[in-house]
Amino acid sequence: MIYPDTFETKTGFDKIRNILGSMCYSPYAKALTEEILFSNDFGQISQLLGQAAEMKYILQFIGNFPSQDYYDLSAELKRVKLPGTYTDPEMMAALKLSLITITEIIRFLKRLNPDDYPELSRLIPASVPEPELLRIIEKIIDEKADIRDKASEKLSGIRRAIAGKLSGADRKINQILASARKDGFTNDDAELTIRNGRLVIPVSASNKRKISGYIHDTSATGQTVFIEPAEVFEINNEVQNLRIEEKQEIISILTAFTDLLRPHIPDLSHFYVFLGEIDFIRAKASLAIKMEAVRPVLRNSPLIHWQRATHPLLKSSLSQQGKKIVPLDIELHPEQRILIISGPNAGGKSVCLKTAGLLQYMLQCGLLIPVGDDSEAGVFGKIFLEIGDEQSLENDLSTYSSHLIHVRYLLENADDTSLFLIDEFGAGTEPQLGGAMAEASLENLITTGCFGIVTTHYTNLKLMAGKHPAIVNGAMLYDTKAMTPLFRLSIGKPGSSFAFEIARKIGFPEKVLEAATGKISSTQLDFELQLAQLEVDKKFIEQKTTDLKVADETLASLVNRYEALLANLEGRRHEMLKEAKNKAQQILENSNRIIENTIRGIKEHNAEKETTRKLREELTKAGDELLSRMEITDALPELPMMTTIAEKSKEIPAGPLKPGSYVKMEGQETIGKIEEIRGKQVTVLFGSLKIRTKTENLIVATYNEIRTWESNQKFSKPSGSVFHQLNDKMADFKMSIDIRGKKAEEAHEIIARYIDQAILLRVHEVRILHGKGDGILRSILHSILRDVQEVARYEDESLERGGHGVTLVYFK
Repeated sequence: MIYPDTFETKTGFDKIRNILGSMCYSPYAKALTEEILFSNDFGQISQLLGQAAEMKYILQFIGNFPSQDYYDLSAELKRVKLPGTYTDPEMMAALKLSLITITEIIRFLKRLNPDDYPELSRLIPASVPEPELLRIIEKIIDEKADIRDKASEKLSGIRRAIAGKLSGADRKINQILASARKDGFTNDDAELTIRNGRLVIPVSASNKRKISGYIHDTSATGQTVFIEPAEVFEINNEVQNLRIEEKQEIISILTAFTDLLRPHIPDLSHFYVFLGEIDFIRAKASLAIKMEAVRPVLRNSPLIHWQRATHPLLKSSLSQQGKKIVPLDIELHPEQRILIISGPNAGGKSVCLKTAGLLQYMLQCGLLIPVGDDSEAGVFGKIFLEIGDEQSLENDLSTYSSHLIHVRYLLENADDTSLFLIDEFGAGTEPQLGGAMAEASLENLITTGCFGIVTTHYTNLKLMAGKHPAIVNGAMLYDTKAMTPLFRLSIGKPGSSFAFEIARKIGFPEKVLEAATGKISSTQLDFELQLAQLEVDKKFIEQKTTDLKVADETLASLVNRYEALLANLEGRRHEMLKEAKNKAQQILENSNRIIENTIRGIKEHNAEKETTRKLREELTKAGDELLSRMEITDALPELPMMTTIAEKSKEIPAGPLKPGSYVKMEGQETIGKIEEIRGKQVTVLFGSLKIRTKTENLIVATYNEIRTWESNQKFSKPSGSVFHQLNDKMADFKMSIDIRGKKAEEAHEIIARYIDQAILLRVHEVRILHGKGDGILRSILHSILRDVQEVARYEDESLERGGHGVTLVYFK
């Protein structure tokens, strides 16, 4: 059930229907577009969405789907059912081309795996159109839809006779023209011309009786007559009779073909229904590609859990203006059934309402919708819409009485499967009374278990979320500094109307604003101010939370790098010690060898004084060389200056504090840089945070701490802190990339860089579109992922979202 009758116009679905119709090739598919109806049958909706999603995948990732000659000959087949009727050559040509298209579509779909394309597989006919019909048509007509000479022996004979007669007539009339020129009956430059479909000779009126024949025409001056010579006249009459015989033979040929075609008409009619349905599904898939629409996870219960939902018509309009639409995240479930959206005028409240109505209606009409891949959608039994503002697509300006009539209808018919959408609930009358009526109506609707979205400026409706667990507030966000709407929906708290702020921005008289401020209650003013301040505080906290998270992740990354560096240095130290020990052992072995040689020499020379003295000198010299080498070796593991550097690193810079000095707060480890000193008050910059404090609360950083701080600065970009740089990277980072069409080397570089960025930004999941083709890009991607330790797993996307042509990557 859909209410009111103007639902499609108010939501813009009539324009979606027109766009879809323009994408259809065949009249049958265009007629199906006009017959689209809202359904609450879960099985039917699932089937229609499945057909569109499967066709969308075919068009995007497989390609070469037949896309021409979608003729619909259903009406012609119905006409020639009667015996004695016959078709014409143009229809035969359309029949041939469309039967070829039908055959190609059937063969294309049969090549696909039925398990991957279950919905389209169910539509495939058991057989293709009778091939013999195509052969017969090909024999009868040519590419220009003209009847071939060899369509029958009789027709071939007639046309040969016609050609012979015409050839003889041409020769004869040219001979007569030449003779007339010679005899002066006509001018020397006279040429044959045509009158009444016959070749004639222009002859001067004075000589008209000198040429026997039939006068077909006279010139305007009467001085020239156009004569068909008698000899040619007879030939042409014979040709005319042959033309009649030719036409009769063609009719006989067409009648014979139609008689042959007539028994196949029932099967052909089914084939044309199949062609029209496929064309309709192809058009829906093409529309989905144009709108970037997908098939959400469908639930057989009332539910809305949409991520990144967009209004397709608004998106197209903004795109033409070079602008981008802001997607919406909308959620309704049994515990949170009614969403009350508040916020400034022209902030996007009505757009959010229309987006919800249009997308849910499209979904239950079997169309894919522009939401995120991870969205979920349910099925509603009834949808009620009440939009009565100048932003409606047809400028339907409602009065308060008509507003109440619509609300009354809703109260009388709503149930637990209903979805209601009301813009400016209770508006159009005195605010307190209208707000009270709206609040009472909402309380009544809560008891029915229905779902809904309401936009309002009324404070009493915003406060209902605290009284009823089924109600949740939502705010259209507003930039309080630039005083411009952000068109972003934030669920969980109400929004301020920013009436005074907007008035002040457009230059409203300040005196009038002050007077208006004094006329509203302090409670209402405090409530609006608190909402505005909450918005500012929330944005500040979100920014600081992001900064802290990025800082924590950056610190963890730096710690890992330093631990790896320390482990590397420790490993090198062990290697140096091992090398030193090996050299010491070698020196010891050499010294033992020298001592043994010395003792042996003394014994061999019977301890002669001179020989013994020389051996002692050689032994002393060798010992000195060994000691010298030992000192050099021992110096390696000791690493001189390390002690001095270590002691130096613990020292602090000399002199008083000044701008540029590095300090830390008492009891804290974070290093900051002094930006300004005024007496005992100091301004210190800690990352992106400035703090004013007294000098006695600061501790001068050591050289080692300063070096650590400076290395952190080098690790970030010169243009800003690491927080802002990584925030910018996160804002620009895309959760999916497309590498189709890239060369292997280029794809390898793009993938590696993309994976590195994802790891740095702590992204949990990314989507890489590489297409199917020969599987080269997929193999390159998987080989890279196997070597990345931070990758937890990777797998192919689900069939309806890309299958083997898309890889999902999950990080640890």
